[in-house]
Amino acid sequence: MKKRICCFLLAFLLALVSCVSVAAAEQTGAQLSYVTDAAGLLNENENILLEKMAESVSKKYGVGVYIVTVEDYRDFHSEGVYKATYTIYHEYTMGEGPNRDGIMLLLSMDDRDWAMFCSGSRCEYAFNSYGQEKLEKVFLDNFGENDWYGGFEDYVKECSVYLEKASVGKPVRASLFFPLLIVIGLSLLAAAAIVAVIWQKMDTVSEKATANDYVSAGLRLTEQTDCFTHPAERSTSSSGSSRVSNSAIVTLCLCAEDANGHDEPKMNTASKIIAAAEPDGISDTAGWV
Repeated sequence: MKKRICCFLLAFLLALVSCVSVAAAEQTGAQLSYVTDAAGLLNENENILLEKMAESVSKKYGVGVYIVTVEDYRDFHSEGVYKATYTIYHEYTMGEGPNRDGIMLLLSMDDRDWAMFCSGSRCEYAFNSYGQEKLEKVFLDNFGENDWYGGFEDYVKECSVYLEKASVGKPVRASLFFPLLIVIGLSLLAAAAIVAVIWQKMDTVSEKATANDYVSAGLRLTEQTDCFTHPAERSTSSSGSSRVSNSAIVTLCLCAEDANGHDEPKMNTASKIIAAAEPDGISDTAGWV
């Protein structure tokens, strides 16, 4: 009886483990590990550490983070390393969740070429084109020094940073500060150019000495009259000399000829209060009102 109970419990546990494995396979469906070092760039310990690190990040954010190294990408696709990355990702059903979200870094050692491939809406939200350009700078310097483990480690850690920012609604994006600064600078330059042109045109404007200077060239004067509105005052000093002081408003009356030769009076008045008159009581300065 005890044997039967033990066999039943063992069968139940095996069935439970099988169900969990099937569920996990249905969730990810990936046929490759998170780190697949076919080119043999990593030792066993480095491979294990990177595998655990990539798995932890992938499970936490629901976006697979993969590393694949091969001898020659042409074994998978002859038209380019990016297409080879795309082919490996889909042929081996990589990715996390129903949409198979994930990012893969492929390194081909035959010509030291590499590519990144991003799949799924969640992955594309975290790693847009600008983000991928920034991400590649994290590991390329290590690859240039043949530090493969250091480059892969930086890649996984930076992926974790990107995914964390995306999870709180603040994905890595290009800053708008410099584009706005350029737009503002160009606007100020355009405004300064317009003001300079207007200012240059205003330099030709100046005060005229006489009222005649304000008359247009097409107008021919036929009569000019200075009309005094206040009488002159004469004062005598103790030495017997006399001085004339005038306060007057000068009015300029203009008559012009029209196109038919007829005189047509046009009253253009220029009034200016004369504070101190010349000795003869007449000043020739006027300005248009």
